[in-house]
Amino acid sequence: MTTGVGPIRAMLWPATMARVGSPPAFTSPARTSSQAVWYLGKMPVESARRAPSHRLRSIDPWLVVGIAAFFALVVVALFGERLAPNEPIYFVVEHGRDPRPYDPGIVFPFGSDVLGRDLFSLVLAGGRATLTIVLIAGLARVVAGVLVAALGSWSRPTRLLTETVADFAAAIPATLVAVLLVKAFVGTYTSVPILVGAVLVIGWAGPYRVIRAEVDRLTRAPFSEGARAMGATRWRLFWRHQLPHLLPVIATNFSQQVVASLVLVAELGVLGVLVSAVRSLDVVESLSVVRIGPPNFALVPDVPEWGAMLSSARTTEILWATRWVIFVPGAAFALTAMAVALVGFALARRYARRDIFQDLRAGSVVGLAVVALFVFSALIPERYADAREWATSARGSVRSEPSPAAAFAEAGLTTSSVERRTKMVVRTGPASATVGSVTVQELFPQPEVLARDFDSNATPSPIHLRSVVSEGLGGGGVVDGPLVFAARGVVPAEIPHPLAYAAARRLPDLATLVKDYPDDYAGIDVRGKIVLLVRFMGVDTGTRGVVEGFSVGTAVNDAIKRGATGVIVVDPVVGNPGSSPDPRSLLALNAYVQIEQLFPPLTASGVPVVVVDRDVAQRLVGSLGIDVDPLLGLDAAGKKWDRSFSRDLGVSARIAVPLREEVTSVTSTVAEVPGFSAETGRVVVWAEHKLGTTRTEANRRDVLASLARFASARRAPFIFVDFDLRADARAVRDFLQSRRVLVLIVLDQLDGSVLYFTTANGDLIPAFDLYAEKAGASHDTTRKTFTVSQVGSPIPDLKTVVIGSSGTGPDARGNAAALVGYLAGRLVLGAPELGR
Repeated sequence: MTTGVGPIRAMLWPATMARVGSPPAFTSPARTSSQAVWYLGKMPVESARRAPSHRLRSIDPWLVVGIAAFFALVVVALFGERLAPNEPIYFVVEHGRDPRPYDPGIVFPFGSDVLGRDLFSLVLAGGRATLTIVLIAGLARVVAGVLVAALGSWSRPTRLLTETVADFAAAIPATLVAVLLVKAFVGTYTSVPILVGAVLVIGWAGPYRVIRAEVDRLTRAPFSEGARAMGATRWRLFWRHQLPHLLPVIATNFSQQVVASLVLVAELGVLGVLVSAVRSLDVVESLSVVRIGPPNFALVPDVPEWGAMLSSARTTEILWATRWVIFVPGAAFALTAMAVALVGFALARRYARRDIFQDLRAGSVVGLAVVALFVFSALIPERYADAREWATSARGSVRSEPSPAAAFAEAGLTTSSVERRTKMVVRTGPASATVGSVTVQELFPQPEVLARDFDSNATPSPIHLRSVVSEGLGGGGVVDGPLVFAARGVVPAEIPHPLAYAAARRLPDLATLVKDYPDDYAGIDVRGKIVLLVRFMGVDTGTRGVVEGFSVGTAVNDAIKRGATGVIVVDPVVGNPGSSPDPRSLLALNAYVQIEQLFPPLTASGVPVVVVDRDVAQRLVGSLGIDVDPLLGLDAAGKKWDRSFSRDLGVSARIAVPLREEVTSVTSTVAEVPGFSAETGRVVVWAEHKLGTTRTEANRRDVLASLARFASARRAPFIFVDFDLRADARAVRDFLQSRRVLVLIVLDQLDGSVLYFTTANGDLIPAFDLYAEKAGASHDTTRKTFTVSQVGSPIPDLKTVVIGSSGTGPDARGNAAALVGYLAGRLVLGAPELGR
């Protein structure tokens, strides 16, 4: 019996015990019983004497190093953002005369990026995203390689199929495939699952080949033959007997694939393929002095992963002069690659002579330690965690407030009335234009048409006639006189040629395009008469673009220079809103309203000017045989005009623009939380009102008054401005001159449910998006930096953020209050991003 047991045990032993070395010889228990008794008698003494030194000698130093490297990666992934000295929202845009990016040691120990953020902090904050990407990508590659290898071992046809596909996949560069997939199907930026999928499409072929070769070797091993002889199925043979032997190869290959994924992330970053959406940040408006040289613009990703840091450092200046911007994230890549390689090497050594299924105890200890770190990371509070309670309290404090002044007094704020006496020119009634017996009046007061509400087809503008009253264009009063049609007022000889060289001009100049046009003033005398003009829109040159005509102001002033006593202008877009969808922006206003806002009238006198659309023009002069349609729109390049359409119409006309000069005293209320010195940084919350009867103004008033009570109770350094739109913001600016203002927050339309932010200060964009997220305020992520004119700040020289809202649903009063409350909490708790 004993002679038959030995070969079978020798055949099955490798599949169930150690896998290296020869099986022990089978010995009868009867012949060794005395030896066993003798050994067992001596074992307690010798084991007590030798066990400690043997245990120390049995500890693999590479395993210790590998475990240390593994936990270092886990700590960076879980705690990196909290260990970082500064948050990604902390910008130092100026530091004396030092140029950005700052050298290591000047502002931060490892230097800054191009916008003045701490590179070391960005590396730690981006560690979680980067390590998540590369670990998932490396694991996905190896798992796919193992699965395909298992499938290939099933039969010869599947083996041929997997080998063919693997050869094809291995022949294509992974970077090229990832770039093409992202650019073709996603765009400039992607997401972690899509990036991992792009990396996996080609990357599985390498692990498959290595594992396939090892499976072939193990298939011919004696223990595999013995297992098959005992009736083991293909799948049990692979997963139970061969897979433990594959673990060293898998561990080594896994570390290689993680390192390869690191390299791929770096390459994609250099090529501009990012894991998240980006913000376009421009900090030029946050600078006290704009110097030539340091970059003021950069694309900043939402997720500060290391590849994105390399992407923002793709300039020649950084390559040659400020290499630390590349070196710091590059060093992070290198150290991570070394740590991953150590982990893989330690695992390979550990399981070269051990069965993983029999070593679950050690693995469970490491797993429990990782779980403990995860639990610990979830219990550690975030930075300035108490600010969330401030946000909740501010949200709950919102209520209807009929009078901000009463709320200021109730809260115990120090209030001041900022008064400014100013001369204003106001309309006292609707303007009108009369030709013969036909009279058309403008709407009074003029309704406001916004771009977001305007659709020229579905809801045409209600404005068909508008008076123009501004400094240098338009005036008040009533004028009567004969009406003369001056077509578009084109005088080719008086149109100046541009000074730029022809080679520098992309389009031909207007003077060249209209040099053969007839002179519209050649056959008429406009002295003492009312002139009818059609706006000259310009010339369409086809593929080269459109050359705009001269402005309405130029055409009107040319007519006045020739002696006109009044002007009627036909402009098809007189009722259209501006180009900006932001209702606070000056560019959102009608072009003629923009002129009045930028250049308000200084006197009620002047030449009256009214602008009408096509329909009103047809009502006024259609019966006189005047057709303005051929003159509207763009002229085609090379169009020939046989004659001018201008002529004396032989009819009387009348223009009336009722204006009055008033000297008024307009008062705005400024309230501040008392008890702070002039050097203390303040946050100014600004709300505007005019009539005080609209829902928009009521929402602003509610948030302003509620925040005033909240800030006073919490002793936050805030100033609140209840501003009358008829006043001059310069008076408030003069009052604030003695205070140190950190940021001006303008409350705009809060009627929607989703907040959005508009600012010309790019360094404030990530901060306010973070405030909204932490405060639980629904908001749209701000993707770009706006211009000063688009923002429409009441005090342009202060850092300004306009808070507006969009969408349907509950109004955004609570969200706006929570956002400002969270900001106040961070400021009081010592957050440095505003008070730097």
